[in-house]
Formats: sequence, C-alpha cells, structure tokens
Amino acid sequence: MAILLCAGRCAAADGALAEAFVGAEKVDLRTCDVSSVVTLREKVGIPPPSTPVLVKVFERNALPAVLRPSFAQEGAAGVTINGKYIAIIKTELRDEYADILRHELVHAYITLASPAPLPLWFQEGSAVHYSMGKNRKFYGQAVKEQPGVVIGKTVELPESYKQQLQTFNYILDTVGEQQFNAWYKEAVMTGNVDPRPLLGLDSQTAQGSKRSGKRPTLWLLGVMGGILAVALVVAFIAARQNREYY
Repeated sequence: MAILLCAGRCAAADGALAEAFVGAEKVDLRTCDVSSVVTLREKVGIPPPSTPVLVKVFERNALPAVLRPSFAQEGAAGVTINGKYIAIIKTELRDEYADILRHELVHAYITLASPAPLPLWFQEGSAVHYSMGKNRKFYGQAVKEQPGVVIGKTVELPESYKQQLQTFNYILDTVGEQQFNAWYKEAVMTGNVDPRPLLGLDSQTAQGSKRSGKRPTLWLLGVMGGILAVALVVAFIAARQNREYY
C-alpha cells in the first residue's frame, strides 16, 4: 500500500513538473556551448548524457506550486531537479543569469552522467568550481536608457559553498590539473568521490601520519574525514526520488 502511495505521489510530482516546464528551452548536453558543459565534455572528458535538459526562467512571485518548496531557501536563484529540469529565477543581469545557468548545468550533467547519487559537497563544489569560481562576484550592467548609469549587485556564496569550493581548490592545487581532471572524471563515472587516495591519504598513510604527529597532514585528514562524514549524511537526501541541487 505504501509503495503504491509513493508511486502515485511520484507520478503526480512528475506530471506537475512536466506541466510547469511546458515551453522550456531544451538543452542537448552533447552540443551545448555553455562553458561549464564544454569543460566537462571536452576538457575533463566525461561522456555527455543524451537525456535532454529542460531550462525555464520563472518570476519569483509567480512560481508554480511544484517549485515553491525548491525556492524556499533564502537567496536560491536556481534549482536542478533530477538532472532533467532547471528552474532559474528571472534576473535582469545577463552575467548573473549566465553564471546561474553554468552552475545548474553542471548539476544536470554530472547527475545524469553518474551511475550513483553524488554527495552534496561534491555536487555543490563542482557547480561553484565550474561556474562562478570565487567566493564573491559583482554583476554590473549598463542601463541603455540612461547613459553612464550602471545597475548591479554583489553575490556572495554561503559559507558551506565556500568550504566546498575551498576543498576543490585544495585538491586542484595539490595534484595539478591533469590528475584533478582524471580523478574528477572517475568520480563522476563511478560515483566514488573519495579524494584521499589521490592525495596519498589512504588508511595506511593515515595511521602512519597519526604516529608521526605531522600537523598539516592531520589537519587535512580531519577536513577530509569531516567531508566524508557529511557526505554520508547527505547521501540519503541526494538519493531521494526528486534530487534537487542549488
């Protein structure tokens, strides 16, 4: 009975999503020229998923009911659901929209390409790394009707996103771009995102480091251990029928 009820709810949610995305732009990840997609496809070498991604812009005060819970989080400007639906809140700033699209298309790409749900720290670290790429960014745009006038705003990442971006930057700086790309590709293609072997921090190394008392290594082990612990907690959330990433 519970299974039938769940199936009914899932079918209803899928129907509501399909209705909300009527008229959406259909993005083919195999040919899409958005920079984050090109990087994942051609530089990192992850085979592009064939599933089309639907992208649609919505007014914040006119969201369909099925999307309102997804934007309840303060500051949420975009959301990716199941890798197949991307909803973006309308903005007049072209560069901001471009970054949001780059961010959400990363979620879509790696969600569809991976055989297993990817943990939240990896999802958000990926999306920020391949889109905005920094903790804070100013978006400015000239007003055509008013020469010399510029409208804009500064966007700053939440602390959790900053930490995830810092983790990605640390791995990249430590092993270099070639090894980073190889690790990242394998992580997405297998669902195993553990970076410790890449950094030479397997279980034997960890035990040896504890005996030697090297503080930098212990600090990194603590960070990685914390990340992996969080990954275990959020894995359940990521494995829901409707997987949502911001």
